[in-house]
Amino acid sequence: MIRTDRGNLGYGVIGLSITLTLIILWPGLLNKLLAVNGFIPHGHCYLWKPGLVWLHGTSDALIAIAYVAISATLAYLVHKTRQDIPFHWMFLAFGTFIVACGSTHFMEVLTLWQPTYWLSGGLKLITAIASVTTAITLPPLIPQAITLVQEAKLSEERRLHLEKANQELAKLYDQLKELDQLKTKFFANVSHELRTPLTLILGPTETLLATEELNEEQRHNLALVDRNARLLLKQVNDLLDVSKLEAGKMEVNYMLSDLAQLVRLTAANFDGVAQERQIAFTVETPESVPAQIDAWKVQRILLNLLSNAFKFTPEQGTIRCVLSTSQAEQVLDAVPSQQRVTVERAVIAIQDSGSGVPPQQREAVFERFRQGDDGTTRRFGGTGLGLAIVKEFVELHGGIIGVSDAPGGGAIFTVELPRIAPPDATVSATAVSSSDTAEIALPIVEELQTYTQAIETPAKQETGKPLILVVEDNPEMNRFIVGTLAAEYRTITALNGQDGLEQALSLHPDLILSDVMMPYLSGDQLVHQLRTYRELDTTPIILLTAKTDEDLRVQLLRSGAQDYLMKPFFVEELRARVGNLIALKRVRDLLQQELASQNQDLEALVHEVSLRREELQLALEQLKQQAKELEEANRLKDEFFDIVSHELRTPLNVILLGTQILRSCKPNASTTASTLETIERNAKLQIQLVENILDISRALRGELRLELYAVDLKPIVEAAINTLQSTADAKAIQLKYFLEASEIKVFGDPYRLQQIVENLLANGT
Repeated sequence: MIRTDRGNLGYGVIGLSITLTLIILWPGLLNKLLAVNGFIPHGHCYLWKPGLVWLHGTSDALIAIAYVAISATLAYLVHKTRQDIPFHWMFLAFGTFIVACGSTHFMEVLTLWQPTYWLSGGLKLITAIASVTTAITLPPLIPQAITLVQEAKLSEERRLHLEKANQELAKLYDQLKELDQLKTKFFANVSHELRTPLTLILGPTETLLATEELNEEQRHNLALVDRNARLLLKQVNDLLDVSKLEAGKMEVNYMLSDLAQLVRLTAANFDGVAQERQIAFTVETPESVPAQIDAWKVQRILLNLLSNAFKFTPEQGTIRCVLSTSQAEQVLDAVPSQQRVTVERAVIAIQDSGSGVPPQQREAVFERFRQGDDGTTRRFGGTGLGLAIVKEFVELHGGIIGVSDAPGGGAIFTVELPRIAPPDATVSATAVSSSDTAEIALPIVEELQTYTQAIETPAKQETGKPLILVVEDNPEMNRFIVGTLAAEYRTITALNGQDGLEQALSLHPDLILSDVMMPYLSGDQLVHQLRTYRELDTTPIILLTAKTDEDLRVQLLRSGAQDYLMKPFFVEELRARVGNLIALKRVRDLLQQELASQNQDLEALVHEVSLRREELQLALEQLKQQAKELEEANRLKDEFFDIVSHELRTPLNVILLGTQILRSCKPNASTTASTLETIERNAKLQIQLVENILDISRALRGELRLELYAVDLKPIVEAAINTLQSTADAKAIQLKYFLEASEIKVFGDPYRLQQIVENLLANGT
């Protein structure tokens, strides 16, 4: 269309060119055009009346000048915008047309006194050609002009829509940022609250362990409490460090230290673990490497990296810890000329022969809440903060950290640290002692050692008792469950799902008690595998889980598990659930033996009833589910709630259950009983705090469920008072309450109502 329009304009230009050519090549024509003989000026038509002559002359002159000015403006606009303005050539055509019109008005002024009517007619002919050309060119441009207007309107609407979307995204980003800050503050507050009961647990436990009045079993149980409390304290400290790092309040306290000695002292804490697992552990350092560093943070870096190496290195593997020095050029911001200077650096390389880190995960492993072996089949516990804290501490020193493939397989983590503190930093002369190093490393080393200790099955077990298979990857939890059930049942153990499957296939236990998160084969995968074997199709299975995932529980029930227990659980609850399923299995086995020849219909009925019971249970569980309405920016931290719950519940369960067993032994010393009451009370307080955290997590995700029906409020209030009576007595607080004699009926969830009353009373006490 544009080419056609330009062609039409071209015809007009050609006609104008022909006219001008004729004028130039035909001199007689020019004389003809300028001839005035035989004509009278146009002023005679106005009778040479001055007013009338000047009226027409002035009007035509002003119109001509205006036409020329408009043409000049259009020409200037086209010159400035060039190709940016649509149909710019059309503006030039309009300018030519308007100039031609202006020339006719100039001729009108001239012919008032000079009768050059041939010249005036020629100019009008030129104006007519330009006018016709413009008139022919304009109509085809109308659709294009309309399209341009519509596109401009759409572009404006898109711009407004994008601007609104950007504003909404900015608002959403601010909300997510505020929510992230609130969660960080929440973690810091919770961590501080956890430290208080932990202090009251560790203090009395250390006091009891220092006495000689304990028997071997009591000392073992108290050591178990102390060990897991320290592990929990380490995890709480990690949470506090993360909160400080996110708030930008973590400071570097530089001190003059011998980095080589610090590396040797820290690595020495892992010699026992290396010997137990037959790992070739070598440490290579110079005699001395003076450095201005924060020795406490560098020690944390070494402990986390060495712990990570020992976690993923198999037995009879190799681990190397190498310290060296190097020089590197660096641009100092403090120097005005931005000159490059040589900086002394210390290089720490920790190499293992484990599975290595895939290239696609080498950045993610240093992110918070990320874990190398994520999912329900991970081999080791943890919150996913270790390597993230390492990276933050390294960067606080102005260093760098990276991971790559080690020669011969495995991973090698390399840390580079400046040996000289920044010019504006204060450097003290305090050094880290070997005792301080051992104290900090103790919970980390003990956590590694728990995974290397074998589970001993009780030597003497009565053959007539039911056989229970305990599948739990945490050795201490495994031992505790075995000890809890050993009085009434025979027990066999497995430390991972694959071993548990093999044990079940070979021994056909009467009941299987399994954890969910285990290496090699998770609990749900184990259930699925067991149900594929006919001889194990009806074996009762109880699963232990610390996750509050409704979908996971429904999936476990659907796959064939009869029951599940939430960690932490109570001893009596475990025994009751195991006893109920064992009794049901005995009844079923007895019926099968008595009706072996005539029980096909009965077996079908029992199986149908079992299926209906499972379907009913699934239906009830599905009624409790809600749609997940989480933002992707919160997904990793919501998963972190579940992981933290899993890691907090296991040691808390061991602490609480260990104190219960110790209380059942009835020690002679009265101080021991008083101390144990303090441990138990603070452990229960710890569990309540964790439950509150879980309730907050469920509420944030919209997964908090209420079972509402008509209940009597009096028993609920009395139960809450009984629960907090011991706490009030310990603080010498007298609880008084007054209830009406008649029933107080309300519509609500009895458990949540009791929780509300308990929290109100706890706030008052």
